[in-house]
Amino acid sequence: MAFERSERSSGREPGVIVPAYYWAGNGSMVIHRLKGFGRPVDGEAYLRAYEPERLRWLRDRAGVTCVFLSYNWGLPPELEAEDWRAFERAARTCHDLGMQAAAYIQPSNAAASGSFALKAWYAVTPKGKRIPYYNGRFFTCLNDPEWREWVFERCMDACRRGADVLFFDNCAFGGMPIPLSRDYTAFAGCACGRCRERFAAWQERQGLAPLELPRLFRPARDEAARRFARWRAETLTRFLRGIVEEVRLAYPGTKFVTNTVGGVNVNTFNVFGADLPAIASFMDWLFVENLQSPRCDGSRLVQNAGTYGLLRALRPGAPALSIAYERGIGVDGPPAAAVFARVAAEGFAAGGTPVLRAAEYIRDGKWSLLQPGTDDRRLEAFGRVVAAYAALLRGGERREAARVGVYVPDAVGWGGDLYPGSGDDYLAVIQALVGAGIPFRVIGERNEPCDLGCLLVPASADPPAWFGGRVMRFGELGLRMPRARPFRWFGGPLEPVVRVLGPRVVDGYYSRVHVRRFVDRLDLLFRLVFGGRFERVPMREDAARLLAAMNPVQVELSGPGYVHLWESERGLEVHLVNYGDAPLRAEVRGGRGSRPRVEGDGREAPGGRVEVGVFAVAVLERAAERERLAAAAR
Repeated sequence: MAFERSERSSGREPGVIVPAYYWAGNGSMVIHRLKGFGRPVDGEAYLRAYEPERLRWLRDRAGVTCVFLSYNWGLPPELEAEDWRAFERAARTCHDLGMQAAAYIQPSNAAASGSFALKAWYAVTPKGKRIPYYNGRFFTCLNDPEWREWVFERCMDACRRGADVLFFDNCAFGGMPIPLSRDYTAFAGCACGRCRERFAAWQERQGLAPLELPRLFRPARDEAARRFARWRAETLTRFLRGIVEEVRLAYPGTKFVTNTVGGVNVNTFNVFGADLPAIASFMDWLFVENLQSPRCDGSRLVQNAGTYGLLRALRPGAPALSIAYERGIGVDGPPAAAVFARVAAEGFAAGGTPVLRAAEYIRDGKWSLLQPGTDDRRLEAFGRVVAAYAALLRGGERREAARVGVYVPDAVGWGGDLYPGSGDDYLAVIQALVGAGIPFRVIGERNEPCDLGCLLVPASADPPAWFGGRVMRFGELGLRMPRARPFRWFGGPLEPVVRVLGPRVVDGYYSRVHVRRFVDRLDLLFRLVFGGRFERVPMREDAARLLAAMNPVQVELSGPGYVHLWESERGLEVHLVNYGDAPLRAEVRGGRGSRPRVEGDGREAPGGRVEVGVFAVAVLERAAERERLAAAAR
């Protein structure tokens, strides 16, 4: 399981990294007012958040071992200097409480106010216009030497002030194009004179006759855009790698983690200019914001098991972090305690590291945080899951036991089409497996050989050379895909209109309050970017039976849930997570001749079944373990 031993432990449940988003302080108040177009902020909550008793509350109620603290939002120093001092005080408190401190670093955008208003480091479109990133903030040019030096100095200063972890948020290069018309619209990257020169020089080094920088970013149909996408991604990788290597020389114990929003549900290569396989090679932890908490209602099945699986396959052995929202930042109020428990249980069951979201909520019309007294039950629900899984770790090392694998090579998972064809649609395959209650694991190009009975392989790829078992192509599963949403494609006669209006819609979303609130209210961004990615996807019954039989245990669920298998010294662990609100019953059938022992918040039900509230672990013990327990009982 992809937990990492924490260097500093709270003393409560040692050995598990439990991070919490906890943005607060003066800079966060400024940023959230900007982001919310003037929406008020609960000032008392923001300014008291880093007091010792509130940080202790995170530790004691939720088992938090690493707090993600505000440090650098991209504000000018006359506004942000107090945040640097507040971070130093909070980091010292975290260390006193046995927790690590992660510093927020903004590498790709800045607020154009005060001494930053006239800076030359902002990215521009081919028309010379700055590219908005939310209200009052603009993307920066990663080739600008002053900007590069500013980010590097913030990293060094955060380490001097006590940062154990540097968290690079919003890792992108220039504007994020919105997928429209079977391609993208708007400009991406930066079109300043320096970038034009470097793009031309890069093409020449590749032995290519230089093409002009594209006006619109449409890599599916434009060779210049395809080249630009490669150059844009390489620029971001070099930028981050250079900072990491320099900081590590001075502070070798520092951990590094980047965030790319929705990284496994959209094409990070084209949308953000992020080559995640390359970036993951020099990061300590992997992280994405998945933008949806796990749930099932009607035809929608929202799961993040695939998120964790894909991240873990990207760099096996590295902690894979993810944070879940309901609809998005600036929209959600604090969800029910059961949601916090479900988010934690799904993440740990999938071998990942779920991040507690303790900030950026809207309550009573104001930006707010989780607070003592008001939100104790929410933190306690998360903390109970943390305690249960920390106890499981004491049982020794474990390995994945599912014998069904989904093969996702880099070209399909991280640099392929935004909406892959049915033959390569790994997200639909994962949706179908989760929906059918079939345990699986995600296999990437970096996985070592492992024990699999069947490997599901996309149409455009060959299985890895080490695999000698049964191969099934995605197309053989008989997936019944949901109907295409009207927002998914804007093609045919609407395309000329989209080419004109698309960039204006993108610009308006980030810079105009009425456009932003209209889009958020109708969930248009979710529909445009994610389309039908979270609809239920049934598979052919004979294919489901065949795959289920490959696993060492068969599980039949009475409702929507997630099943994952782990092998430990105790035996086979069947991890069960309930995606619905009603109790879930699971029938666990294995060939080990023993009734499963139930842990977590589950209990044994009539007929040898397991009843699951939010999560449960059914342990099929090894013979030696059964004998030991029997002897102890005597």
